[in-house]
Amino acid sequence: MTIDAKRAPFLWGVIILIFANIGFSSKAVIIKLAYRYHIDTASVLAMRMLFSLPVFLIVALILFFRKDNTRLTFKDWLAICGLGILSYYISSWLDFTGLQYLSASVERLILFTYPTIVVLISVFFLGKKITSVQKWALVLTYVGVALAFVAEKGLGEQKNIWLGSAFVFGCAITFSFYVVGTGELVHRFGSVKFSCYAMLGATVPGVLHCYAVNGLDIFRFPNEVYVLMIWLAIVATIIPIFLIVEGIRIVGASNSSIIGFVGPVSTILLGYIFLGEKASPLQLVGTAIILVGVYLVSKKE
Repeated sequence: MTIDAKRAPFLWGVIILIFANIGFSSKAVIIKLAYRYHIDTASVLAMRMLFSLPVFLIVALILFFRKDNTRLTFKDWLAICGLGILSYYISSWLDFTGLQYLSASVERLILFTYPTIVVLISVFFLGKKITSVQKWALVLTYVGVALAFVAEKGLGEQKNIWLGSAFVFGCAITFSFYVVGTGELVHRFGSVKFSCYAMLGATVPGVLHCYAVNGLDIFRFPNEVYVLMIWLAIVATIIPIFLIVEGIRIVGASNSSIIGFVGPVSTILLGYIFLGEKASPLQLVGTAIILVGVYLVSKKE
């Protein structure tokens, strides 16, 4: 059976986005595996940035020296670096800290609520009106989170689950502000350039944070930690960031949001395979409800 020439690029975009979302979703599993070797959060954050830094720096330099490059003003630099720090440093630190207390699957479900938070930000800070569909989507999403949370308390020996959920939800909030703030800059400078510059801007406070915590002493861990950190940098950071940009270009933002639903599902599967995390029927029901709620928001947007 042959694929229509017009459909082939779209299908290729779908495949790209599936791999990108699986890569992003593997982040939580990789970090949970690293925590088994008693590594601190600041070291994880610093190594993720330092190991991915060469690639983002090379791409940024290539884009900077292109003849059609749009030069950034000082205000542009501040905006991009500020948003990068908000997302890749602050949000990441909150997320990585929360993973010390939560299973990978529930962490991903809480993070996946960010489209609904974007809607709330648009209502309270940008003066947009909320529709009846969006109201039901918000209700469904947080009912699903509540069910997943109840299931989490009944699985294993979860310590400080409320604290972990607060950290991860804080990550979802800060990332939502990042999403709202990127719109104009991404359109002006392009997604690849914006992502590279934002990551470079976030690397500075990430490294300084680690230096303040342990003197940037990141070469004292077992070899297994560095294998995991390389995977974190390549598979869960560099490759997904560039794939997601290309995928959105091919299939569009709305379709990419819906394809992103593979993320929470793949995290549950990866958590089961590599961490031995078991999903109860109640957690699966909560996951399904969250997916429906986020779908309604994404479709409406």
